[in-house]
Amino acid sequence: MSFRLGRTKLFVGYEVVAAITAVLILDRENRIICCILAALLHELGHLLLMRRFHVPVRAVSLRLFDVLIEADAPADFRADVWITLGGVSMNFLCAALSAPFSRNLLLANLALGCFNLLPVMSLDGGHLLYLLLSRRFLPKTCVIIQKSVTLLLLVPLMTAGILMLFRSGYNYSLLAISLYLTAVLILK
Repeated sequence: MSFRLGRTKLFVGYEVVAAITAVLILDRENRIICCILAALLHELGHLLLMRRFHVPVRAVSLRLFDVLIEADAPADFRADVWITLGGVSMNFLCAALSAPFSRNLLLANLALGCFNLLPVMSLDGGHLLYLLLSRRFLPKTCVIIQKSVTLLLLVPLMTAGILMLFRSGYNYSLLAISLYLTAVLILK
């Protein structure tokens, strides 16, 4: 489904609508709903700072495992750093505000905010690492360093995911996330 909001084209995949419908029916403890809300608030943080720094957003695509924001490049380094940190800042703000009311929302926002700060490609921390490296190195060198750091972090992350799965017998979330991030690394 796609529609326009002002000058911005919005796309929501049908799989997202189906997944949210299933979650609304099956998630009795509202844990997954809180995770989805934390992810949407995260992206809203980026969008608000893009607006603050006058960065035009052409399109926002919401897919099952990805949100893609198509926008012009920020005018300067400072704006790019703030926009990059906008998502995690929103998560930490929402965690603080939701603490007295919802433990699930608090934990979802804290987990998403902290996880996104990891210096791994396709996460905000990875983009921040690239921005900082780009102040000193050529883009090709920045990408090599960024991929190396990502690989160095994904190996222990995947190992921890496997150990967590074997110990719990059912918790595969960290393993799934590390496999997803590995796939992104390989495909880029």
